[in-house]
Amino acid sequence: MSRAPEGDAAKTAEQQGEYLHVWGDTVRGKRLLVGVVVGVACGLLGLYGGRWVVDLLGVEEHLVDVWSLITGILGCLLAGVITAKFTSPARIISEDADESGELAQAIDDLGEGPRGLGTLEDATNLSRRELEAAGLTDAFRDAESRAAQHGRAGGDH
Repeated sequence: MSRAPEGDAAKTAEQQGEYLHVWGDTVRGKRLLVGVVVGVACGLLGLYGGRWVVDLLGVEEHLVDVWSLITGILGCLLAGVITAKFTSPARIISEDADESGELAQAIDDLGEGPRGLGTLEDATNLSRRELEAAGLTDAFRDAESRAAQHGRAGGDH
């Protein structure tokens, strides 16, 4: 189960459009930009810096390109480590959220957002299949009934 950070800061970030959807995941735009810049810088430094070092070491001419490519890849791996070290995850992953009642609370929090929770009938076929695969259909049905009891509308999808 994953959820966004709690509190006013999370609501403000969502309202300000700080989150982006990239490759099927939700990321923070500024952190993505930092990761891309660090990745490009380390990759280029590894590629061209590696070429320079390999040239200094006197490696045969036909192997310089190969070794500079390897150092470029190592630079990209280093960029991943740097980015992971200095940026914290945007979501908190919890294995026991259902048992502690956090799952129901997270779904209720989604329903209180500006677009509401909606209903499973309004959801796309893909969304319903994903909820079913994750075992969340019953939790969302329960949330729909709680929302109906409190007189909240389903909202848009």
